[in-house]
Amino acid sequence: MAASLEGLAAGSGVKQRFSALTLPRWAPPLPLWIAIGVAYYVICFMVLRRALNLPPSGSRTVALILLLSVMLINTYWNVLFFRRRDLRLSFVAGAWYSLLTVALWVLLWRTDMSAMLWLTPYIVYLPYANAFGYAVWQMNRS
Repeated sequence: MAASLEGLAAGSGVKQRFSALTLPRWAPPLPLWIAIGVAYYVICFMVLRRALNLPPSGSRTVALILLLSVMLINTYWNVLFFRRRDLRLSFVAGAWYSLLTVALWVLLWRTDMSAMLWLTPYIVYLPYANAFGYAVWQMNRS
């Protein structure tokens, strides 16, 4: 459901949006971005599955709220980046998104090591994503 919502948020002009921007030379090609997106949803699904299997507790509730928040902010990022074309706000949203994702990772480290391990590759990717967002914003200021 979140992937569909994200697709609607981005709209149909994703390829055109990327081609209209000045991107850093270290930007991946669009097919790699798609692979990153697929990996993201596999990770979210596995974390959700693990969190739903935890016994009811405050930690489980917070994990589910954080995961839902991360997925909703990711959708909102698509609105900002693709529809509103606001690179500064998309960078700011990405930074908040990263903080919530790290908070989720820390919580999972304390409650479900397997879910934390599923999320770890994405945590490793986030500094790159933030550097990319900042570079795109700076390269396209006009």
